[in-house]
Amino acid sequence: MPSTQRLNVTSEYGLLKTVIIHRPSAEIDRLLPDNYRTYLFEDIPYLEKIHSEHDHFASLIRSKGAETLYFEVLLEEMLRDEAARYDTLEAVVALERCESIMNDLMLIPTPELATMLLAGLRANEARARGFKVSQYLPDDWMMISPVPNVYFMRDPSAIVGNSIISSNMYYPARVRESLLIEHIFRYHPRFMKADAFAYGTHNDERYSSIEGGDIVVLNKEAIAVGCSERTSTDAIAHLASNLFRRGSIKRVYEVLVPPKREYMHLDTVFTIVAPQTICAHKRSFMESPQTRLYEVADNEKGYKLHTEGRTFTDVLRDEFGALTIIEVAGGDKYYADREQRTDGANVFTIAPGVVVGYDRNQRTNAALRAAGIEVLDFEGSELVRGLGGARCMTMPIEREDGEK
Repeated sequence: MPSTQRLNVTSEYGLLKTVIIHRPSAEIDRLLPDNYRTYLFEDIPYLEKIHSEHDHFASLIRSKGAETLYFEVLLEEMLRDEAARYDTLEAVVALERCESIMNDLMLIPTPELATMLLAGLRANEARARGFKVSQYLPDDWMMISPVPNVYFMRDPSAIVGNSIISSNMYYPARVRESLLIEHIFRYHPRFMKADAFAYGTHNDERYSSIEGGDIVVLNKEAIAVGCSERTSTDAIAHLASNLFRRGSIKRVYEVLVPPKREYMHLDTVFTIVAPQTICAHKRSFMESPQTRLYEVADNEKGYKLHTEGRTFTDVLRDEFGALTIIEVAGGDKYYADREQRTDGANVFTIAPGVVVGYDRNQRTNAALRAAGIEVLDFEGSELVRGLGGARCMTMPIEREDGEK
């Protein structure tokens, strides 16, 4: 294990070196007919099948030489340290309002504890372990809720340059995901990156929501951030100020994303697949002149805000120098919305011009291939029940630099 992990994400398409993913596990089996929508799923996945789909997905990422770090393994390794375990559990029980079982949790064997922090803990399971549990709690009460969305690793955190953004998740069902990955970055011996956080670690950054799926790195100097259902304009302004202060970038573009379920993040409607080349559900948002630009202030404190007359397409042309747009389903009006629903635009770029994506988005994949993009496709009929695609399932932490 390296003594310290390099963080470097200055593009979306530079050759992928290291990425964090999570293999869906016991937390998926907590989904029931009366709770799966609360946990933001479209349906209940079949665990055995979702395993095989995710394993194929991971193998495709590794096929070009990338290292895959598994979140569940990192979590268990981090929890072996007593101080890290205590701080993590203290935060979890405060969030879940189950402080009475803190001491009991500290004594659980580390592998079981790591599983519990993902799959949750019912009152009857706690009683079976001899925990101090109120007699008034019904057996099926979730003392610690499951986090079945955690295989969408893109959202709880993001790397911009060498800075860490700790997300403030919009829905309560996902808040613990961000807490856990933040503690991994702080305490895991591979990271120990307490000084690398650019957002999310102070109380004044916890009032407005922001999620990693809304953050897209355009180049070394600029990022785009979706102002969506799950990311607020206040959070974008605060993030821009912090990144400028750290010297991470020079420009932050705020891009309006329609507040629809199938457009939940910027990366569900737009991804960068090669230099000067994007895949997008174009008609959903790219031609509306509602972009805002944050730039470093002259005194290098705070930011300057410009309400843009440019569309997002204009911005991309200006940042890239030229722009090729590959539309979802090849722009076919009958199939674009259908393939957008199954994350046609949400492909994951693992090298310049090489992407991973669902095989079911046949027309989008055909359009990508016709444009010279290599598409490594995989079955995702169970994975997509959480309404997320290949990019959603990854948290890149190191890439080779891309061209500007």
